[in-house]
Amino acid sequence: MNDMRSQFAKLGYGQASKPAGNRQGYGQNQGYNKNTAHTFVLTLNYDPVDAAEKVINHLEKDKYGNIALTTSQIRKFLTAVNVVRNKVDLYIAQNKYADELSIELAAEVKFLKVNLLYQAGRAKAVKDFMEISNLAAIIGDVDKNIKKFQRLCKYVEALVAYHKFMGGKDK
Repeated sequence: MNDMRSQFAKLGYGQASKPAGNRQGYGQNQGYNKNTAHTFVLTLNYDPVDAAEKVINHLEKDKYGNIALTTSQIRKFLTAVNVVRNKVDLYIAQNKYADELSIELAAEVKFLKVNLLYQAGRAKAVKDFMEISNLAAIIGDVDKNIKKFQRLCKYVEALVAYHKFMGGKDK
């Protein structure tokens, strides 16, 4: 249980297997390419844990080998997702047989994209993260689907966890 993937699997976030171990050496940018970044995460049928690992492995690094995206930047988005998640959980508890989000909740999920775009406009590292992770498209794909929203939440949690695991920090 020492590796992060098996801990995620235990919590139900994906399948357990050893990480690919593709972290490169000190100060190297691991093949970041905006043109192919979107292929890591498909808007349908993606594994949140595998996708998060690939995204974080391909984030741009500074000359010292640190991930350019700070913990504060990524956790700010996680906080926004968790606020909506709490509302969705309450809605599900009150409407046990609901298979879709209410119109109001679907609008709040869509507003997460606005939050992300605002943060991306403020910092290049967030913009690169947004493009690689394909979060804007995934949020747009959720619409009223509860399962897709829950997968989005797991994906964002996995992104934050892998960011921390791979050495992400504040500057």
